[in-house]
Amino acid sequence: MFRIGERAIEFAIVLLVILCGQGTNAQQEERSGKIRGTVVDTTGSAIANAIVRVSNMAGKPVAATATSGEGGFLISGLPPATYVLEVEINNFETTRQEVTVAAQGASEAILRITLRVATLQQSVSVTASGTYATPDSVGAVKIEMPIMETPISVVVVPKAVLADQQVVALDQAIQNVSGVIPNNDSYGTNDSFSIRGFDAQEMTYEDGLRLDQYSNAGFPIDMANVERVEVMKGPASVMYGQAEPGGAVNIVTNKPLDSPYYLLQQQFGSYGFYRTNLDATGPLLGKHFSYRIPLNYENSGSFRDFVYTNWFSMFPSLAWRPNDATQVVATFHYAAGTMVLDNGIPFLSDGMPANIPMSRNLAEPNTNRTPVTEYSGKVNGSHDFNRNWQLRIAFKSQYIDNPSPNTVFYAGDADANGDLQRFGFTENYFYHLTNQVVADVVGKFSGLGMKHTLLAGLDWYAQDGHYDANIYFPSSINIFDPIYGQPYTPSDPAEDFQVHNGQTAYGTYVQDHVALPKNFHLLAGVRFNWVNTFNNGYGQATSVSDRPSPTPRVGLLWQPKTQWSVYGSFSDNYGATPLGSLTPDGKTLPPESAQQYEAGVKSEWLQKRLVTTASIYQITKKNIPGADPTNPAYSIAIGEARSRGFELDASGQISSGWKIIGGYSYIDAIITKDDNTPSLQGLHFPDAPYDSGSVWAVYEMQRGSVRGLKLGAGLDSRTGQAAYESPGGVTYVTDRIPGFVTTKMMASYSRQFEKAKLTAQLNINNLFDRRYFLSVNPSQAMPGAPITVLPQLRLEF
Repeated sequence: MFRIGERAIEFAIVLLVILCGQGTNAQQEERSGKIRGTVVDTTGSAIANAIVRVSNMAGKPVAATATSGEGGFLISGLPPATYVLEVEINNFETTRQEVTVAAQGASEAILRITLRVATLQQSVSVTASGTYATPDSVGAVKIEMPIMETPISVVVVPKAVLADQQVVALDQAIQNVSGVIPNNDSYGTNDSFSIRGFDAQEMTYEDGLRLDQYSNAGFPIDMANVERVEVMKGPASVMYGQAEPGGAVNIVTNKPLDSPYYLLQQQFGSYGFYRTNLDATGPLLGKHFSYRIPLNYENSGSFRDFVYTNWFSMFPSLAWRPNDATQVVATFHYAAGTMVLDNGIPFLSDGMPANIPMSRNLAEPNTNRTPVTEYSGKVNGSHDFNRNWQLRIAFKSQYIDNPSPNTVFYAGDADANGDLQRFGFTENYFYHLTNQVVADVVGKFSGLGMKHTLLAGLDWYAQDGHYDANIYFPSSINIFDPIYGQPYTPSDPAEDFQVHNGQTAYGTYVQDHVALPKNFHLLAGVRFNWVNTFNNGYGQATSVSDRPSPTPRVGLLWQPKTQWSVYGSFSDNYGATPLGSLTPDGKTLPPESAQQYEAGVKSEWLQKRLVTTASIYQITKKNIPGADPTNPAYSIAIGEARSRGFELDASGQISSGWKIIGGYSYIDAIITKDDNTPSLQGLHFPDAPYDSGSVWAVYEMQRGSVRGLKLGAGLDSRTGQAAYESPGGVTYVTDRIPGFVTTKMMASYSRQFEKAKLTAQLNINNLFDRRYFLSVNPSQAMPGAPITVLPQLRLEF
């Protein structure tokens, strides 16, 4: 089922020999005086990579180390004396204390050191490594704010969860969040999902900057450079402009560290999966500069015929801190490789996926390959005028070259004999250039006896794309007895049409978070948008200038006790139709709009180690784009839809070794208005299951000979989903996939040495090898992977 190369085995053996030798040296040092301890934050969660320095009473440095992933440190070989112990890490207040090391043979000094977040909150979130508890969020309101004081439903998937589950794709991460459903709008090549029933149109955010995969294509988000994933439920237009009303996903990336940290990770897996990650960070040229260089290489096959991925990516970054008030971080990204688009399993005329092997791919063996090259540069800067006022500026430029020279799609359901019609799409060039700037000011002040945190800013986004296209019709294929390579008439290059599209968007916004008397918190904001969109595709030029009404958001939260919050909110939303969505007559779709009402309860348990959120909501959206049922290459506005539901999310630490994350969602989403013929009015929203949920729990042994052993297991579940098609253009027929429950598990063992930590880990997904489908589109169902085994070796120092 999976293969491990001989070189990988040799690499593992060499590492074990070297590190075991280090362990022998450590045993010899145990006869010396020691200082042992743990560094935690105010919630009791471990802080990794904190610098621990020991100096004598005269201030001369004696020793230094960094905390492990569990926050622990050990400094040995110290003569009996009194020392000054200093603990430092970025975004936390530095702490110093005197420590006395006893004479040889006496008990060692064991410490527990608690660090507090620095007084001036930066736009970089601080979360202790190894914990599932995330008390703060950045993306929801663009400033770091306690989740318990935010009248918005926010769920954070921290790095510890990503590591324990060996997450290699964004859809694996967001399955931990209620109401977020991965789908296959991008045929398996991009990050596509829905939130609260509404398709996110493959749009995410990276450190608050927009990533539009629908228009720009490119590789999926590289999880090798992700620190955490934040899911913001409900409309986010007030902060981000054009957005889908169900919510938004913000990716927080890794940043340069002031202390040295190095990582070597090798993953192996079923179906020829190989993935190598390298990461190095630390100070550079003195105390004012630090660097980070993550590298990732992936070469993977698939359980699906003809499908593979091969790519290399890098994210070098440099941070400059000339003084305590100013910080600039520059990041370059490069990626290159090949992806293969996947149509999934076709449907039969009875509305159910064909009963054929899940591996069977009914495109041609040498088609659907997409070469990709990406470049981007990003600069984030901040300056603190004083303890209360801060200026922030971010700029990003991105170029993506992503043609699809020959792609084969399914042209409907297979007939009673199993014959499937197909159509081909050729694209000789496809490239997009995107530039964006975000600038804002954050200020804290008091007025009328109330504390304010004010945010005011503006942003600019410009996108310009070019591609050509043509269509041809390959021979039909029998899904039960496929014969590949049949002759067909290729497209005529003289009939290629060229597309030039683009968009320029401006926005300005203001938001105030007010701490009111009696433990009330008010969040109010408004945004003004200006958007120009043009598209000359399909032989007809179209240009639209949109000046939508202001989009407000207001929420009120009350904390009757520090561990309980009750909130309610109203949000307006503006979302322009993504580029490339044209009607059959070549026109762009009208702009979308939506409103949401939400109420919920948040709570912290077990000394703030466990956070839960329960919420109810209703969203009404107008001018929803959807595939034209008579020609899926075009789009139509299907009218109005209403989604209402209930959600429950929980994440954190139940005990010192037991961590958990999970959620449940009920979505009742229907199309309330559709003036098209045929009409979808009254039907449940496509690809939105009524019930979905997940739970994941990990227990790590804390004592004895099994210390460092970690065991975990989880479930993912959904009820059935549906999509609609109208082959004759008279009425709709329903394509359905059944619900499913899948099981996953993990086991890992870590051994800590003086300056290194070696982890061996094994994850198994779909443990009981269930046959199931992840998502449904008209005429196609995307199968879920069979049982998948994913071992890894991870070295950190």
